[in-house]
Amino acid sequence: MSPLRGVDDPARLRALVAAVLAISSDLSLPVLLRHIVESAVTLIDARYGALGVLDAAGVGLAEFVNIGMTPDQIAAIGHLPEGHGILGLLILEPEPLRLADLGAHPDSFGFPENHPPMASFLGVPIRVRDQVFGNLYLTDKRGSAEFSKEDEILAVALAGAAGVAIENTRLLARVQDLTLVEDRERIAADLHDTVIQRLFATGLGLQATVRKIDNPAAAARVQEAVDELDETIRQIRSTIFALQGPRTVGRTLRDEILALATEAAPNLGFEPRVRFDGLVDHGVGDDVGVHLLAVLREALSNVVRHAGASHVIVEVAVTSDDLVAKVTDDGVGAGPGRRPGGKGLASLRHRAETLGGTLELLGGADGTGTTVCWRVPLG
Repeated sequence: MSPLRGVDDPARLRALVAAVLAISSDLSLPVLLRHIVESAVTLIDARYGALGVLDAAGVGLAEFVNIGMTPDQIAAIGHLPEGHGILGLLILEPEPLRLADLGAHPDSFGFPENHPPMASFLGVPIRVRDQVFGNLYLTDKRGSAEFSKEDEILAVALAGAAGVAIENTRLLARVQDLTLVEDRERIAADLHDTVIQRLFATGLGLQATVRKIDNPAAAARVQEAVDELDETIRQIRSTIFALQGPRTVGRTLRDEILALATEAAPNLGFEPRVRFDGLVDHGVGDDVGVHLLAVLREALSNVVRHAGASHVIVEVAVTSDDLVAKVTDDGVGAGPGRRPGGKGLASLRHRAETLGGTLELLGGADGTGTTVCWRVPLG
């Protein structure tokens, strides 16, 4: 049987088609919900209309979009309905409901203070893939004491079209999110694989050249250029972290740390050894994990630029109280004039202090080798 059987007025059928077309053109869910209510009020000729979106548990209203009341009336009421009384009845029994007088129903809670009087009522559920998304409410039929069976049929038809429109809008939003993620990952990969590598190679070339310049002023200017390149690389890496998010999907924190070691191998000439102790994956949250990965990346980059090392150990230890990350190399020590601190170490120290932790730079007993020790508390 046709869902519109019982509606014989061609003008109302045309109005239904116009309403369906109107709500099918919306791309934003908040805008769509308001247009659904506006279309229902116009189609059914009601004074007031609303759409209540169910909460995650499906027992109350998480959102309430209403049409017909002025901003001053809404402000005077104070709070929006939460799904009690007649509205709660429609949540418990999601079937069309027509009432000649709201106040006469045994489940009526009455109206809050400053609420405009309402009598006739028509409510229909909105389903998305057989799940109740929310309910469409209409009150005070214009020109009649109550809503008709034909009004109910039209409202049910509009609610069905609304469910399809809501699903399409949600799917479109998911597609857009996926496209955004793919674009972000592509940009991050281009920055890392192309831009950073070229800057890094240029910096190494300039660093090798500065040792051959006899003019101190010229050498200083070249060294400043190297420092600026280092800072640019750091900024680009921060951008890459922001684009990629806290953690690459499907990879654990251990995986990310091991990937950093592999990534550093071509520039070091060997792959660093990596040691783990404690519940690294389960004990470190995403907020601290982002800082940890940035710190290890920067520390390894410093080893490449300044240490001349032949051996590097990366250690990450997690206890119930804190996280300790160490990067130890056997290169030139951290004595005066040997290993410049630069902005890199300042960045590591700032990250530690932001999390309530500390940074230590330790030299080897024989004056060679350096350990960067980054420690932060775990709440």
